[in-house]
Amino acid sequence: MLDGERYAVLSVCIAYALLMGMISITACLRIRRWPHTIGTLTDDGISGFGSSSDRMHTARVRYEYSVNGTPYTGKRLSPFIVSATGTRMAEWQKNGIKRHGPDRVTVFYNPARPDKSYLIIPTPTGIAGVFLLIMIVVIVLWMAF
Repeated sequence: MLDGERYAVLSVCIAYALLMGMISITACLRIRRWPHTIGTLTDDGISGFGSSSDRMHTARVRYEYSVNGTPYTGKRLSPFIVSATGTRMAEWQKNGIKRHGPDRVTVFYNPARPDKSYLIIPTPTGIAGVFLLIMIVVIVLWMAF
């Protein structure tokens, strides 16, 4: 009986991983088709959180843009959230911002909800990384059978 329960749990875990992977990859592919506009970067820094010994850092941005004459404010850098113990990774992630001068940036926005935006859209390499990660999880779970 326990083998049947283990099989059922692992099957559900594999199905969940595959479903979340498909949803993530589909969302990334949709975001790649979003239109863009030029916005103004109003904050460009690094945020830290956690205790002093385990302090994590992430990129912090804030920007203004307009779509069809309506102004918006955004703070999302990328759909991939990167947190690291040092500031290098956060600075590296911000290299993906398309800049047009010191404070002008390309803003990618959701055409159905223009208030949702990113400064960096998923790259084919990032999408392949998500796929690889999901496949590793599925293979590890499959090997647990």
